[in-house]
Amino acid sequence: MGINIKSLDKLDNKLIVIISFVLRFALIIAFMAVIVHMVIGIYGVMLEIVGTPTSVEKLIYSLIDIIVEDSLLTVVIFEVYESIVDFFSGAGKAISYIINAAISFVAREIILTIFTITVYNTVDIYEMMGLATLIVALALSHYILLLRVDHTDHT
Repeated sequence: MGINIKSLDKLDNKLIVIISFVLRFALIIAFMAVIVHMVIGIYGVMLEIVGTPTSVEKLIYSLIDIIVEDSLLTVVIFEVYESIVDFFSGAGKAISYIINAAISFVAREIILTIFTITVYNTVDIYEMMGLATLIVALALSHYILLLRVDHTDHT
């Protein structure tokens, strides 16, 4: 009893299509969840403004925090989605999208940390140094990847 290689290839292709669909669907749900979270957060801040606002400055920062945090998270989700689409289509730019998603995520964390500093007047210098180092490492990795891609295109 032999194993038919062609049937295994067909099974592999079907499995890849199914996994790709599941991941894309999950990311679309995550994208919609972030949008719903943003709308609910904005609605909550608006209710607080209409009610008895404790500090207008903190309410404004809360509103900005919700909008910026969720907007940047949608960018990260979109980068990961592009990476998955390219990976499963065989386009080969998946690593570039993953690095871009990581840079977007770390930039999001830096912005959120800056908002925390503005509102609470505290900063963890080690956290900021770690995030800055991570941004530099990711940017350098992306630059090296671009150089390598440019070099292989010209040969």
